[in-house]
Amino acid sequence: MIFAIGLVTLSGCLKDEDGVYHVSAVRALNAVPGSEHLDIGLNESWLNYDLQTREVEDFAYRDTLPYKQAWPGTREVRVFEGGNITSGGLLAKGNVQFTPGQFYSIYVVGLEDDIELMVTEDDLSEPAAGKAKIRFINLSPDAPALDFGVESADTLIASDIAFKEVKDFSAVDAGQTYVFSVFEHSGGARVHSFKFKPESGRIYTVWIRGMFDNEGNAELDFGHDMIVH
Repeated sequence: MIFAIGLVTLSGCLKDEDGVYHVSAVRALNAVPGSEHLDIGLNESWLNYDLQTREVEDFAYRDTLPYKQAWPGTREVRVFEGGNITSGGLLAKGNVQFTPGQFYSIYVVGLEDDIELMVTEDDLSEPAAGKAKIRFINLSPDAPALDFGVESADTLIASDIAFKEVKDFSAVDAGQTYVFSVFEHSGGARVHSFKFKPESGRIYTVWIRGMFDNEGNAELDFGHDMIVH
């Protein structure tokens, strides 16, 4: 893989010793059900290349890349078939506008024959004492609009979230175990649930994965994964 210098692994904060922000940070997630390794480029750099180890990072379905620094401004994102970074291997492309000091996530979504890109700006400000932050994103390409909430408290965190939609971060009390449930927005049927104990000071993204109408393929099961920011 040919790459250009300009994208480096993130360490520490994004500001210099004078407190001035100069760069942005970006990570990526492959949410395309069943997809094998993909290559993802940012201009002429590669998000799935680790400059410290000089190794290509895995970027198949459900793989998440760590934050890496990126120069601000308009950058072109391109996704290729793994190992085929020619025009014939191009699967999706789009422009992203980065602001100095901000964190972003790029999501590769959709179906293998119809791959799309979406981007979120990630609010990584520290939660209040004793709190964690959590948000919900629907990345199942055939799922209906979904609700997400705390079952025991009958409290919705996100409502009517369609494919590629995301709810902003919400604060929750840390240190206790919750039963989180996912419901069809229309009709209210519970379609998924899981237990989770958020840690104080942590920031989480719960993303819905897989195919809603899956017929026996365990690799494509409808469910959730979690990103810890």
